[in-house]
Amino acid sequence: MKKLIVAIVLGFLSTQVYALSGTTKGGHAACLKKQWLDDVVSFVVAKDMDSFQAYLDSKKCIVLKKGLRVTVTESPGMFGGTAGFVFKGIKFWTVREALEYGN
Repeated sequence: MKKLIVAIVLGFLSTQVYALSGTTKGGHAACLKKQWLDDVVSFVVAKDMDSFQAYLDSKKCIVLKKGLRVTVTESPGMFGGTAGFVFKGIKFWTVREALEYGN
Protein backbone atom coordinates (compact mmCIF):
# COMPACT_ATOMS: atom_id res chain seq x y z
CA MET A 1 0.00 0.00 0.00
CA LYS A 2 2.85 2.38 0.86
CA LYS A 3 4.45 1.78 -2.53
CA LEU A 4 1.19 2.60 -4.28
CA ILE A 5 0.80 5.89 -2.39
CA VAL A 6 4.43 6.83 -3.07
CA ALA A 7 3.96 6.01 -6.78
CA ILE A 8 0.83 8.17 -6.96
CA VAL A 9 2.52 11.10 -5.21
CA LEU A 10 5.56 10.85 -7.48
CA GLY A 11 3.27 10.66 -10.49
CA PHE A 12 1.56 13.90 -9.48
CA LEU A 13 4.87 15.63 -8.87
CA SER A 14 6.37 14.56 -12.17
CA THR A 15 3.45 15.52 -14.43
CA GLN A 16 3.89 18.61 -16.50
CA VAL A 17 1.69 21.62 -16.00
CA TYR A 18 0.40 22.89 -19.31
CA ALA A 19 0.02 26.64 -19.52
CA LEU A 20 -2.76 28.10 -21.57
CA SER A 21 -1.76 30.22 -24.54
CA GLY A 22 -3.52 33.43 -25.36
CA THR A 23 -3.48 36.49 -27.59
CA THR A 24 -4.03 40.08 -26.55
CA LYS A 25 -7.02 41.93 -27.97
CA GLY A 26 -5.39 45.35 -27.60
CA GLY A 27 -6.42 48.60 -25.97
CA HIS A 28 -6.66 47.17 -22.44
CA ALA A 29 -4.39 47.94 -19.50
CA ALA A 30 -1.98 45.37 -18.08
CA CYS A 31 -0.10 45.97 -14.83
CA LEU A 32 2.87 44.45 -13.05
CA LYS A 33 0.84 43.92 -9.86
CA LYS A 34 -2.75 42.84 -9.40
CA GLN A 35 -3.37 45.73 -6.99
CA TRP A 36 -2.19 48.22 -9.61
CA LEU A 37 -4.66 46.76 -12.09
CA ASP A 38 -7.43 47.17 -9.50
CA ASP A 39 -6.33 50.81 -9.07
CA VAL A 40 -6.38 51.41 -12.82
CA VAL A 41 -9.87 49.95 -13.17
CA SER A 42 -11.02 52.27 -10.36
CA PHE A 43 -9.40 55.26 -12.09
CA VAL A 44 -11.14 54.51 -15.38
CA VAL A 45 -14.52 53.99 -13.71
CA ALA A 46 -14.08 57.31 -11.87
CA LYS A 47 -12.89 58.96 -15.11
CA ASP A 48 -9.65 59.93 -13.33
CA MET A 49 -7.45 59.87 -16.41
CA ASP A 50 -4.64 61.82 -14.73
CA SER A 51 -4.10 59.00 -12.21
CA PHE A 52 -4.37 56.43 -15.00
CA GLN A 53 -1.74 58.30 -17.02
CA ALA A 54 0.51 58.52 -13.94
CA TYR A 55 0.51 54.72 -13.68
CA LEU A 56 1.43 54.47 -17.37
CA ASP A 57 4.18 57.09 -17.01
CA SER A 58 5.64 55.32 -13.95
CA LYS A 59 5.73 52.03 -15.93
CA LYS A 60 3.46 50.29 -13.41
CA CYS A 61 1.07 49.52 -16.26
CA ILE A 62 0.99 49.45 -20.04
CA VAL A 63 -1.69 49.52 -22.71
CA LEU A 64 -1.68 46.23 -24.60
CA LYS A 65 -1.20 46.04 -28.35
CA LYS A 66 -3.39 43.67 -30.33
CA GLY A 67 -2.05 40.27 -31.36
CA LEU A 68 0.69 39.64 -28.79
CA ARG A 69 1.15 35.93 -28.02
CA VAL A 70 1.18 35.40 -24.24
CA THR A 71 1.19 32.53 -21.77
CA VAL A 72 -1.77 32.68 -19.40
CA THR A 73 -0.58 31.70 -15.93
CA GLU A 74 -3.72 32.48 -13.95
CA SER A 75 -7.03 32.06 -15.67
CA PRO A 76 -9.92 34.22 -14.49
CA GLY A 77 -12.10 31.15 -14.14
CA MET A 78 -15.86 31.23 -14.40
CA PHE A 79 -16.54 34.37 -12.37
CA GLY A 80 -13.13 36.04 -12.00
CA GLY A 81 -12.39 39.39 -13.54
CA THR A 82 -8.62 39.30 -13.82
CA ALA A 83 -6.07 37.10 -15.56
CA GLY A 84 -2.35 36.71 -15.06
CA PHE A 85 -0.05 36.21 -18.04
CA VAL A 86 3.59 36.25 -19.01
CA PHE A 87 4.98 38.12 -22.00
CA LYS A 88 8.71 38.01 -22.77
CA GLY A 89 9.40 36.71 -19.27
CA ILE A 90 7.48 39.47 -17.48
CA LYS A 91 4.37 38.70 -15.40
CA PHE A 92 1.36 40.99 -15.97
CA TRP A 93 -2.23 41.24 -14.76
CA THR A 94 -5.12 42.32 -16.95
CA VAL A 95 -8.90 42.11 -17.19
CA ARG A 96 -10.36 38.90 -18.60
CA GLU A 97 -11.71 40.70 -21.68
CA ALA A 98 -8.20 41.70 -22.76
CA LEU A 99 -7.23 38.18 -23.84
CA GLU A 100 -8.41 35.59 -26.32
CA TYR A 101 -7.76 32.24 -24.70
CA GLY A 102 -6.36 29.11 -26.33
CA ASN A 103 -5.04 30.79 -29.48
